[in-house]
Amino acid sequence: MNSLWEFDSDEVKLVISDIELMWNVVDYLWADNAVHFDIVIPEREARNVRLGFPLNARISELITQDKVNIYASEATPLSTIVFDGSQLYTLVRFGQIEQFAKSTNEGLQTSLNAEFVRITESAELVDPDILAWSELLGQLEQIVDSDTRHEFERLIEAARIDNLGALDHISVALVAAAHSGALLNDLSTWSEEVGLASAATFSRRKQKLEDSGIIYTEKVPIEVGRPKQRLKLSDAISKVEIQGEELDITREGGQNVPNTVGDTDAGSDSATEQLDTTDIAHGDEDLQLLEQELKEAIQSQ
Repeated sequence: MNSLWEFDSDEVKLVISDIELMWNVVDYLWADNAVHFDIVIPEREARNVRLGFPLNARISELITQDKVNIYASEATPLSTIVFDGSQLYTLVRFGQIEQFAKSTNEGLQTSLNAEFVRITESAELVDPDILAWSELLGQLEQIVDSDTRHEFERLIEAARIDNLGALDHISVALVAAAHSGALLNDLSTWSEEVGLASAATFSRRKQKLEDSGIIYTEKVPIEVGRPKQRLKLSDAISKVEIQGEELDITREGGQNVPNTVGDTDAGSDSATEQLDTTDIAHGDEDLQLLEQELKEAIQSQ
């Protein structure tokens, strides 16, 4: 192991104490075809791996390629440890220095390696529970269109590694679809089929983007039923990029659009989770209204 992300072995064991390091691991494995990682993370962090998009989709891709196994353990590691073949390293961070320090304690190496095996034998494998990244993009192209797929991929790929777990992917998908003039119904269908968000969630986020003057919709008449909505990017928008975790949208003349479309309630661990909770809340309200209507109908008879 000559540097922070250069390994001598093609079988690496990694214990992560800081989940932010996972972004770097995924980025490394994304570019390297020869290394397989077995990773132990704290149980409390497994939820972040499952919910953080597109990190979860990338991890799902790596799992299908047999490049990584992630185990959630009740044991809480105090430091990041790497087993690179027969060598043991510990991650040292101090100021601007970040480096793996090699251990020469053979007894410690043997004990930690045995503990790693013991933990992984009893720990639960983390399942991202989402389609692999390539399959997700493939379905986006199949259900919506290739232009939307490429624009969505461009925006996501432009994000910094350490923001891959917190992107407002719903707004990104809507803006990508508006850029290519896709149908809202097709995008919602794709989102529900791949497990990103419900149609109701997309509808509410679309409304926020419309209210902000970022996108608008055109009615598309059909032979039977209500007209469909085609998403369009506002003529006043000159550039759309990813800045940090958010969309960076610029109007003609260089004026930036305040990013309020991705705001979620304080205390929520995940934008996806918070939005799904909102869907449930709306469903409860609808159920209560239906129950009240039934009661009034019964009383009037």
